Amino acid sequence: MGTVVFCNIAWMNRYKGITDTDQPRNGGSWVKKNNNAMESFNFAAYKNVCYGYVEHRGSDLNLERLDKTAIKADVLDDVTVVWVATSEEGSRIVGWYEKAQMYRHPQELDDGSCYYFSASADNAYRIPVTKRTFPVPRATKEGKGRGMGQSNVWYADAEYAMRVYIPKVMTYLDSIRNVCRITGFTPEERRKIADIPCENMEELLSMAVAASDDGDILQALQISNQILHENKNAGGFIRVFRGLGLEDMLCYDDAIEAYKDALVHFTDDEKERRLDVDAREKLSRLYRMTGKNFMAWHMEEEIYAAYREDKNNAGMVESLLEMMSIANEEKDFAALKKLIATFDDIGTKYCADDVDYYRGVLKKKG
Repeated sequence: MGTVVFCNIAWMNRYKGITDTDQPRNGGSWVKKNNNAMESFNFAAYKNVCYGYVEHRGSDLNLERLDKTAIKADVLDDVTVVWVATSEEGSRIVGWYEKAQMYRHPQELDDGSCYYFSASADNAYRIPVTKRTFPVPRATKEGKGRGMGQSNVWYADAEYAMRVYIPKVMTYLDSIRNVCRITGFTPEERRKIADIPCENMEELLSMAVAASDDGDILQALQISNQILHENKNAGGFIRVFRGLGLEDMLCYDDAIEAYKDALVHFTDDEKERRLDVDAREKLSRLYRMTGKNFMAWHMEEEIYAAYREDKNNAGMVESLLEMMSIANEEKDFAALKKLIATFDDIGTKYCADDVDYYRGVLKKKG
């Protein structure tokens, strides 16, 4: 089991970034005032690793509370991190990391965001909202050492917590582990077709969206499979939705195929709403993530052409910047020079500072 620590964070459904449908709440005055929370990405895996943050007064965590031999250590291995948040029903366990690293000092990612914990995505478990039923006691009601206090970090090192409460928590986590995975789904699970007695495709889609919003990504995917099984002529939207589910599971190659499938099934109405451009942007991003720069470049050329047709300068510039990034990465400085010239021809100040960075790259190359 290793050592166990409890961390109180804002309540969210998915913890994969703040969106219109997933806002942080009950996370304290700063979260409420700024509508922001660094823990909002606690289950957004980056290169198959989840980075967890908890707002902590005093900055440093006390590793020696969990392991007396760690008094001079800066990192502690094999920690189970139990994430706790408050809903209208009270404090509940919302997820956990296993075999995590716990850092004494806040660590920083390239984008400036901070974290205190890191764990392989295979060892990260997010509990779907409807299954968040396990209560976490508060010391103000249960007594010292029997629940979380005013601090957002509870080391649970009192005799009662270690002997009684933690074993109950571990039994609960073991019982729901399978439905809380964020990755590690088998091909059979991903291909399985839900069997929901419903002939209305819109109702099925609503169920899939609700399951996704709840954090039950496997159920959402399997309902998507049912929709496509029963309506093989469905348009591109549901295929993109299915791709998003596969991407959520870190199944990037399968997600790429789903987005490509969407491109040949978009209806005229969906194309009018530029859903096909959105699918190409998703493809471009995944191609970059999986090292397929040539394919990403091809997508960006199509995206640029679509935005040029719409006379959408912002979209054109953003696409050019993606191609500049690829050209710089591939050290194709002749292509980079042409892209900068194309930006200059647009005659906009939008993202000019970003383009100036690439001008500087060319200057250094002479």
